Amino acid sequence: MSSLREDSVKLVLIFLALASIFQFILQFIFSVSYLPIQIPFQNVLTKLGQVGIYLGYLAIGIFSILSWKKVKALLPLGILLLISPAFTLINNYFTSPLWVMYEVIVATLGILGIAESFARAPVTSLVNLPTAFMVVLLVAAGLLVDISHVELLINYLFVFEVSLLSFLAYTVIWSSRNLSLRRASISYLASIPSLFAFLPIYFLVSSNRFMEIIMNMVMPSVFGIVLTNPYSLPLFVISLAIAIYLSVTIALSKNPYAGLGYFMVITTVFLGVNGYHLILYMVYPIIGTILLNMKEGKSSLVDVIRSKIQNRT
Repeated sequence: MSSLREDSVKLVLIFLALASIFQFILQFIFSVSYLPIQIPFQNVLTKLGQVGIYLGYLAIGIFSILSWKKVKALLPLGILLLISPAFTLINNYFTSPLWVMYEVIVATLGILGIAESFARAPVTSLVNLPTAFMVVLLVAAGLLVDISHVELLINYLFVFEVSLLSFLAYTVIWSSRNLSLRRASISYLASIPSLFAFLPIYFLVSSNRFMEIIMNMVMPSVFGIVLTNPYSLPLFVISLAIAIYLSVTIALSKNPYAGLGYFMVITTVFLGVNGYHLILYMVYPIIGTILLNMKEGKSSLVDVIRSKIQNRT
C-alpha cells in the first residue's frame, strides 16, 4: 500500500511539474501581450496555461492529501484548497472577512507544514532556510495587504539573492554527497541549455537601454517582484537564469523534488505581495518549499536531536 501511495505521489508530481511550466507560460504571455510583438502559437500557449492553472490546483490538492503522513499539515491544507472554489459563489468574495480568515488559516497551516518539513528533512536541508524565510516573509506581506492594506518596505531582490545563494550551496552539497564526480559533472553540464531561458533577455537589456526600460515593466509583472532600483533588472534576470539552471541541475542529480520545489517558489513567491485574490499564489510557494525537503536522507534533524538527547541521558 505504501509503494502504491509513493507511485501515486510521483505521478501527481509529474502533472504538477507540467502545470507549473504551463501556468508560468501563461503569466509571461499575459504580461507581454500588450506589447506590439507577435508571440508564436499564442492561442495554444494561452490555453495550455489555463489548463496549467486547473491542473496545478488539482495536483497540489491531491499531492497534499497523499503526502500527509510525511507532513501532517498537508492534509488540512489540501482539503482547504479543494473546497476553495466554493468561495466564488460569494459576490466579491475576496473582500469578505470570511476570505481573509481562510487566507490566515491557509498561511498558518502552510508555515507549520514548512517547519515540519524541515524537522523531518536531512540536516543538509537547513541550508534552504533562507528560501523558507523568503516564502514566509512574502506570505506575511500578502496577508498584510489584504488585512490592513499595509505594504512592507522590503528589498525583495536582496531577499531573492540570499535565497538563490543558499540554493546554490544546497545543490553543490547535495550533488557532492549523493553523486559520483562523473555523474555530478554530467548533471551540471546537461543543465546548461536551461540557462538560455533567460540569458537572451539579459543580453538584450544589458546592451539596449530602451529594451531595458520596457523589460523593467514586463519582468516585474511576470514575477510580481518590486525592483527598488530599476537598474538592477540585469542582475534580476541573470539570477533567474541561474535559478532555473540550479533547479534543472538538482533535478538531474536524483532530487527532482527540490528542483520542482524551487521552480515553484521562484515563479510564484512574489505574485502574492499585492494580495491573494488567487489562492494558488499563496499555496504554490508553500508547497514548493515543502518539496525542497521531501527527499529522504540518512538522518533527519529530529533524529539528530533525539540521538543527542539519548546520549546525554
